[in-house]
Amino acid sequence: MNVTDQQLKNYRNVGIAVACATGAAAGLFFIGRRIFREVVSNASQNDSLTEGDPATFAKQLKMAFENDMWLGMGTDEEKIFDVFRQIPSKAMYAKVQREYTRMYNSNLNADLEDELSSDEYNDLIVLIGAKK
Repeated sequence: MNVTDQQLKNYRNVGIAVACATGAAAGLFFIGRRIFREVVSNASQNDSLTEGDPATFAKQLKMAFENDMWLGMGTDEEKIFDVFRQIPSKAMYAKVQREYTRMYNSNLNADLEDELSSDEYNDLIVLIGAKK
């Protein structure tokens, strides 16, 4: 079976078209996913205005992480402990973790480990573990 030059050009053109279509579909998927995440994050941000809401706790924690004190001292550890004292239960903490991930696309426990010393992080784990 002989393949002519015209057939090779046709196969090449079809291959290029398929690659372009696949690239366009992937691009649309990633753009759609980003827009969806932003919509969900914005909804959670709006919920963060209600006292006692998991989104409120998540926002307070993020603000404590990003606290740039007047000398640039960094994380406000005392605020983090205050927020953890206000969280009423382990179930609520699980909701706070989900909201934090939804709002900031980051893992709360990993961020806590990065922002706190190991002793402070362990104290928070004990604090949450003591709740019902």
